[in-house]
Amino acid sequence: MSLPPLATQADATTYGYSLPAATADALLARASARIRRAAGQPITSSTSTVRLAEHDGTVALPGPPITAVTSVVAVDSTGTTTALPWWCWDGERLTVPCGTGQVEVVYTRGYGTVPDGIVELTCAVASRFGATPAGADGLLRSEQIDDYSRTFATEAITAAGDLLPGELEALEAALGTPEAWMTGSR
Repeated sequence: MSLPPLATQADATTYGYSLPAATADALLARASARIRRAAGQPITSSTSTVRLAEHDGTVALPGPPITAVTSVVAVDSTGTTTALPWWCWDGERLTVPCGTGQVEVVYTRGYGTVPDGIVELTCAVASRFGATPAGADGLLRSEQIDDYSRTFATEAITAAGDLLPGELEALEAALGTPEAWMTGSR
């Protein structure tokens, strides 16, 4: 399943980036894929169903930010599910009766609206990808013809198809710290 780009051509224009009309969608999709990979966590909101072990009455849910838990059932050794007498999601931790063993959890993770910092970063990365000279993609360090020469920065060569260190820092800033991933509580 292909996820939608994290930004649009209209977003790029709003943030002052000019993307070539013929390749704008492809550049935004490419930038979005690189940002999602570097993020290491969901950005676009999605619903997941997982089976996890309960430890001391708690269950650690993967993939913050988690915005909602909609269903929790116990799973026995044969794979049969049964309703739990109770469970509690406080926005940070899922609590179930001690000794439940394995549970199946349906929950929503990611952002309902992509944070502005990530939208702007996607536009910036797409713009850089569109402006990267063809020689940089082939890892050409420099070229010279008569009195004309050009040299590509080592960082640009290394990350011609990936995020630069400053872009990674901007992504971290946009995502915040793990404590800030909680998007709601009861």
